[in-house]
Amino acid sequence: MYRSVFKSVVLTAFAALAAMPAAAQVRADVGPLHIRIATDAPPRARYERRAVRPSRDSVWIRGYWDRQDDRWAWVDGRWERPSDRRHRWINARYQREGRAWRYEPAHWSNQQMVEGEDYQRWRNENRSNRRDRR
Repeated sequence: MYRSVFKSVVLTAFAALAAMPAAAQVRADVGPLHIRIATDAPPRARYERRAVRPSRDSVWIRGYWDRQDDRWAWVDGRWERPSDRRHRWINARYQREGRAWRYEPAHWSNQQMVEGEDYQRWRNENRSNRRDRR
């Protein structure tokens, strides 16, 4: 009896461990990505060594600086499989706008990008400041 219980526990544990890498690939679509504004420039990109490609379908996503609240946070590079072969990875973009930096987060080509509230507010304030100067 102990042998059959032990065998089922081992098989269940093995099945759970085997399913973990597949679960790690699942990403939930959390809605549109937001274009943000930052008062400080992103730091220089870090050097990363690519791990071995896990499959033919995997795409290397290099590391990038992500704007989280009011600071820059590094996101490590990784291999990912796109949900559809037609989707392409678009790297994060940082563009100087006056004294600030416009940040467009890295994303798959099928994800929606919208202007975040902080960017809209900043853009409207700077438009009115430019008009006042004239």
